[in-house]
Amino acid sequence: MKAYIIINEKDNVATALRNLQKGEILENIKLLNDIASGHKFALRDIKENEEVIKYAQAIASANCDIKAGEWVHIHNTSGIRGRGDKNEKNNGL
Repeated sequence: MKAYIIINEKDNVATALRNLQKGEILENIKLLNDIASGHKFALRDIKENEEVIKYAQAIASANCDIKAGEWVHIHNTSGIRGRGDKNEKNNGL
């Protein structure tokens, strides 16, 4: 079984298809953290405020510098897409 998937060549993150261990080398990248199945890791360095790209689409913005091989999740990214639960028009509905 493949260990990870890259959806599009433009992506700067890959998604783990199994639990990955810190120190494993994938895509010539040494993982800096354990990566749980279904979670993402950086394929290259991503600078603070740079877009996180998956599916060839921006899915988030880095809220700090992220190194290649680092776990990419809510602790180091900020959402850039609208959330209905945060929309003031939806309050009380």
